[in-house]
Amino acid sequence: MHNLILWVRHLRHIALFKVSTKSLIIGLMVLGTWVATRHLDFPEELEINDKLIHIFVFFVFALLMDLATDRRPFWLWKGFPLLIYGILIEVAQYFSPEREFSYMDMVADFVGILLYFVVKIMFVWFDSKKESNL
Repeated sequence: MHNLILWVRHLRHIALFKVSTKSLIIGLMVLGTWVATRHLDFPEELEINDKLIHIFVFFVFALLMDLATDRRPFWLWKGFPLLIYGILIEVAQYFSPEREFSYMDMVADFVGILLYFVVKIMFVWFDSKKESNL
């Protein structure tokens, strides 16, 4: 686990990795905005809880944002901008005839970001405990 943490910290200092990750985030956000304002028809057998999708997507966005930069604190530079993005998506859906505004989607977005943050903190904490026991 310690080697993975060191590897991630090393990746953050590679310019090509940072640019690629930031480009991926922007591309996914543009795609997410496009999808969020379109009518989607899922086959009934593929119906997935919308809130779970929001949690997963924002967990992944938080992971990518964290990989793209080592700026701290997390909530100021990564979490808060992601929340603003989620709110803006809901505002866009309010004005879209195909979709609807949902406070619960914003809560699910926050839960996805928070879940990533908690997993990250636990990962680092367990690693520090393991290192102190060596």
